[in-house]
Amino acid sequence: MEFNSPIKNFNDEQIKDLYRVIVVGPTGMGKSQFCNFVQKDKTNSINKVSNSLNSCTQDPFSNYFQRNNINYEFIDTAGSADTGDKDIQNLKKLVDYLKNKKSIDFILLLLKFGERVTNDTREFIKTLGKIFTPYEFYNHLSIIFTKFPIKPSKKDINTKNQSIEEINIIIKNSFNIYTNEIIPDIQVYFIDTEYDEDENKYDKNSQDTIDKILEQMKINVYNYGSIDTTNLDIVGDSVKNRIEAQQEEIEKLKQRVEQEKLKKLNEEKEKKRIQEELERIKLEDEKRKQKEIELQRLIYEQNERERRLREAEEYNRRRAEENQRTYYLVSQEVSRKDHCYWTIRKNFWMKKIIKIRS
Repeated sequence: MEFNSPIKNFNDEQIKDLYRVIVVGPTGMGKSQFCNFVQKDKTNSINKVSNSLNSCTQDPFSNYFQRNNINYEFIDTAGSADTGDKDIQNLKKLVDYLKNKKSIDFILLLLKFGERVTNDTREFIKTLGKIFTPYEFYNHLSIIFTKFPIKPSKKDINTKNQSIEEINIIIKNSFNIYTNEIIPDIQVYFIDTEYDEDENKYDKNSQDTIDKILEQMKINVYNYGSIDTTNLDIVGDSVKNRIEAQQEEIEKLKQRVEQEKLKKLNEEKEKKRIQEELERIKLEDEKRKQKEIELQRLIYEQNERERRLREAEEYNRRRAEENQRTYYLVSQEVSRKDHCYWTIRKNFWMKKIIKIRS
């Protein structure tokens, strides 16, 4: 993996082909440490890291750097559910900061692995969705769980799977997207941002995961474009237009879901119709075959009858010829015998007459 040091003394207007990412999440999730981790800065000199529950970052802060020869701006933000009770003020600062940026490309929500998502964090997620509109927020969001063990146990793996399912349910419920609707899940990642002093390096698998996240960001930007931040507004300050936009986006999502459901239903109906048509054709084909077999049987029987009739006619003809020949022979024999009889009778009477005359 090629990595270059942070860009110094430049701003976003001077850097071309810049991907802008905001890093958000509750206090103590390690947002500043994460920004240092992405830049491979083990000294924490880029962003100051807090070891307490109080936010170290109070104002949004831009980190310009290169990674794999691509320019990035990671915007570190104040933590939500802040111990200074300044969530609204911090969000207003973030909105004003992003207005000047004009657009952003990606949103990274950081959570700590193994900890339950609090109600404050849920409300923070809803507020972000209202600021950006749910459609923009949902399609440009990835979740990162920090403090994930380098060598996870079986329990850690189970917790990881539960976390993926839980955070997707939370995100969808935050925007009234029911879990049985056809909506793709948010991408969820797990990393360890701690620097290993003994081995003098960061976890390689976690660094590889960062590259995957950045690749996913490029895909999202390609599919959905960047988020226009020039007209952002915080909830409570002329929020009517933002709420209307939010409702419109929610309606679009619901319409898309309904269209997908209708499409799936139509596909099932078409599949059923095709199956019934195939069954009908199969049945008709079987009937046709039966008719062909019956027709062949009738033709065979007709041919047999004609053959037997021809044999009978031939037999009768031969019998008639034989009878005629026999009758002729008998007639000849009778004629011959009659001739002999009358000859004998004639001779007898001739002798009688001669004897009488003598």
